[in-house]
Amino acid sequence: MNVQSPRRFSLHWFSLRPARTLVRVAIAAIVLTLLSGCAGWGFGGSGNANGTVTLVYSLWDPHEQVGYQQSINVFEKMHPDIKVDIENIPYGSYQQKITAEFITGGAPDLFWVNTPWLGSFVKNGMLTNLTPLIRASHVNMAQYYPQLVALHSVGSKIYGLPKDWDTIALYYNKAYFAKLHLTIPAKSGHNALSPQFNPNQVATYALGVGNDPQSGWGNYVAQVGGKIIPYPYAPAASLATPRVNVGMSFLTDTLTNAHVIVPGTLSGPNANGNNLLQMFSQGQVAMWEQGDWNTVQVKSSVTFPVGVTTLPIGPLGRVSVFNGLIDGLNSHTKYPKQAWELEQWLGSPQSQAILGSGGYVWPAIRSLDPLFLKYWAKNGIDMSAFLTEAHGQVVNFPVSPGVGDALTEVVNDLGPAWLGTEPTHQALKTAQTDANYILRTS
Repeated sequence: MNVQSPRRFSLHWFSLRPARTLVRVAIAAIVLTLLSGCAGWGFGGSGNANGTVTLVYSLWDPHEQVGYQQSINVFEKMHPDIKVDIENIPYGSYQQKITAEFITGGAPDLFWVNTPWLGSFVKNGMLTNLTPLIRASHVNMAQYYPQLVALHSVGSKIYGLPKDWDTIALYYNKAYFAKLHLTIPAKSGHNALSPQFNPNQVATYALGVGNDPQSGWGNYVAQVGGKIIPYPYAPAASLATPRVNVGMSFLTDTLTNAHVIVPGTLSGPNANGNNLLQMFSQGQVAMWEQGDWNTVQVKSSVTFPVGVTTLPIGPLGRVSVFNGLIDGLNSHTKYPKQAWELEQWLGSPQSQAILGSGGYVWPAIRSLDPLFLKYWAKNGIDMSAFLTEAHGQVVNFPVSPGVGDALTEVVNDLGPAWLGTEPTHQALKTAQTDANYILRTS
């Protein structure tokens, strides 16, 4: 792939000096277990007398929906006996709605699956094991990023064809860097060690990073060899370890105390980073660490030219959290044959070329990445840093039943460390305890 290597930001970060118990309700799990044994129980799409089948395809992103509608328009022309209705569900209620519909009826035939929910969806029997269908249809799994295939597999069972991927990089204010004559990679620059520096009057912080396991601290923990859970589908977390403490403390202590990153008290509630895009767009932070899915919002929010550069380099090198979505095939769809046709189409080079060339997502098929890159280059943003991350060292987003709920509690528990009201190691111990409870009972 002839993709120009991005300019590197030369910060090597290891060289710098400067209601917890959740009530778990078992009713839903019991119902899922009972219903999963009902062979004739089907719902979702509909059919009519002339043989046309209507499938329901659920997602949550209105911008990407535009691209998927373009793809589905082509699919429907190729399959005149299949009609596809797209259902857009807000992300905040997506998992709950899909799960409830699976229990009570009316669940979509095909639906987006994000990794925090994957383990629970698999455990509850909501997803079809596609391995036999993949073999029978001779789907070339080698065309996809191998990390994505592994992320959505349990042993020999594959629960979805990869459709996209994400890594984490740094959006930066090109005008600000040019004004201070800073280059990427940075060779020199101002810092907070000057005698004239006043920490109470910081005009522009260097970096905005939030209390988040994917776009925030998960990358720094990985760069010292720490892990959120020790292995996929683990029933316990691995947060209260020296390595995780080193990676987390680099942000909550070292960079915070050196006034390099936006302090947790300013970045958002519980240091969640909700204020960082606004601060970035207003010039209060020079770089914002985030995933590529924010690019449309970044471009529409700023009045200055935006660049993207790679993450800092840690003791084990540069490591990014890697994630991607699949289309889950409802294990009780009334139309498994037609739903599989749609699944295959959305995972095909033809469909992913439509999404990539429109700048909607990085295609899961590696050879199509230049299409996404070309779209954004035409729109003034060089996105190659994300691609460099994907082709370098990555760690997959953690997968286990209940991990989404566990990480929500972990972020809550880590808030005091980011706000400076509790030692990082103590916050990690609390997070470990709460995460373990959720993972054991999910």
